[in-house]
Parts: sequence; C-alpha cells; structure tokens
Amino acid sequence: MTSLESHIRDLIFFYVKTNYNDYLKTNQLKSIPQDQIHNVVNKLYTERKDHLKIFIKSSLKQLLKEEYPGDLIILNILNDIFSDDDFCKHRLCNEIIV
Repeated sequence: MTSLESHIRDLIFFYVKTNYNDYLKTNQLKSIPQDQIHNVVNKLYTERKDHLKIFIKSSLKQLLKEEYPGDLIILNILNDIFSDDDFCKHRLCNEIIV
C-alpha cells in the first residue's frame, strides 16, 4: 500500500471513529444496538459522505504540503473508494459490530 493510500485509510478510520463517538455521545448511548446499526450507518453515511471527501482532501493538503499530488488524483482515488456505497456501508457495519 502506498503512503498516500495509507494516509487516506487512516483518515477515513479517524473520521468514522470520531463520528461514531459523537453519535454515541449525542444520543447518550454506550453502543449502538445491533438491530439499529444498519439504519444508523445508512443515515450517517448518506449525510456525511460528501463531508468526508472534503475532510480527506483538506487533511491531506495539511499533512503532505508540497508533496500533495493534487485534487484530481485525490478525487479519483476517493471516487474509486466510494464507488460502491453498499460495500462501504457493509464494511462500516462490520467495523462497528466487531
């Protein structure tokens, strides 16, 4: 895995974890009940997908500075990652359940 892909993966995990914890805190929960995980992930994924892309792009600009490869390359990678919404949601659900 290239350094750029590692940065993107780490940023996605950070973003998801932060939003998950915020959701728990806002809803005064210790965890999301397993029968509600799919609905919560679907709602949050749909609402936050565009913001996640912006977060990753701006974070990479800060992290990589002069080595930032450019918006077009980053957007192409993100489009590949987010091309299958069902797969992304399923993976998020699995991360929460485990």
